[in-house]
Parts: sequence; C-alpha cells; structure tokens
Amino acid sequence: MPINISYVDEKGKPVFTRKLLKTDVTHDLPELLKKSKKIEKVADALIKGDPEIDIEQFGMALIDTSRVYITKTGIVHLVEEFEVITNPDGTVRERRPRKKLPQNLNAEFPIRWSGKFIKKEEALKKFVFTNKKQLVHVNGLTYDFLYDMAKELDKKKSLMFIRAGEKANEPIVMNRGGKPYNAFLEGRVKKDAYLLIMHMSNMELKKPKLIETDES
Repeated sequence: MPINISYVDEKGKPVFTRKLLKTDVTHDLPELLKKSKKIEKVADALIKGDPEIDIEQFGMALIDTSRVYITKTGIVHLVEEFEVITNPDGTVRERRPRKKLPQNLNAEFPIRWSGKFIKKEEALKKFVFTNKKQLVHVNGLTYDFLYDMAKELDKKKSLMFIRAGEKANEPIVMNRGGKPYNAFLEGRVKKDAYLLIMHMSNMELKKPKLIETDES
C-alpha cells in the first residue's frame, strides 16, 4: 500500500509551509526614493525608522494567491508568453511563442520503459535534476511489477530513460502548460522493500568549447 508521509517538528507536531507578505509596492525602494529623492536620505530614514514596513500588513499570511502581471497603467489581462532559448554565452538563439502542452503523466498512453540505461555517475555529470516523483504500488500485482523494475535497475546501478506519448518520443509534462522534462527512473531494493523514483531534468550540462588563442 502507498506510504503516507507527513512532516513534524522536534516536538512531533505537524508542520506546513505558509506564504507571508514581505512588503507591497508602496513600501519598496522606488517609492521610498520618490519621497526622499536621494538614496542617502533613504538610508537615513531606514536608520531612524521603518518606512519600508507596513506594520499592519507585514507578515500577513497569504491564502489562495494567483500570479498577475502589472505595468505602470495597472493589471495586464492578456499576456502573450514567449520562450527564449539562449546559447552558453548568454546570446539569444531562438525566441518563440510558448506552447502550453497538455499533461501526459496520467494520460491515454502511459509512460514507456525505453530500454536505454545510463550509469548513475554519468547521469549526475550530464543532467541537472530539478524534480522527482516516487512510484508506489496499489495492490499485490503492481507490487510485483514495480519491485521487479526496481530490482533490475538496482542490479545495473543505472537509471532508465523514460518517455511519454503514443510513440514514446515525447518529454514528460506534469501539468497543463508545465515545463517538459526528460525523466529517468531509479530503483533500489532492500529485502522485500523497494524504492522507485522518477528523476526529472530540463537542463543538460555540456562542456564548453575551448577558446583558441594565438600563441605569441
């Protein structure tokens, strides 16, 4: 059966994350500069008091928040998003409209066991892993299936490259409009217990080209 995991503090009490309001736009540096005109006067004001803090709202818990884009004229309701691809030196290689792909983690076609192995040591040097998901069983049949997968991966000391889509040629998209990821499956076993983790990466490490210099 799936394992329920909860986080507790040193006293055993449950803990959870909470978003708190740090400041608002009426108390940030540009607004303080409008009042004081000079950065030196802003520094003096910070020493004498707390003009950057709204005592009534500072530290307020934020619930059900949504991201919005604003300009000097107010909230932007129609946003056109672009993806910018850069070269290793930071120059722009490609700029294209962002495509909001549908999620394919729990879709009509399941993610596929590609048969392509990569050693753990090599994967750590080649990819940046930014997310991970644990695979768990729901009954005895799926336990046997996942345990065998983990056992084979553990024996090979390797990660398995997995893909999504009908032809197993698509990256993993966890939610609609989310980032596409390359996924690698890691398995570990200990007696009758197993661990299957799907590591997600959207960045590949590449060795930069050597800069040729003229020998004097």
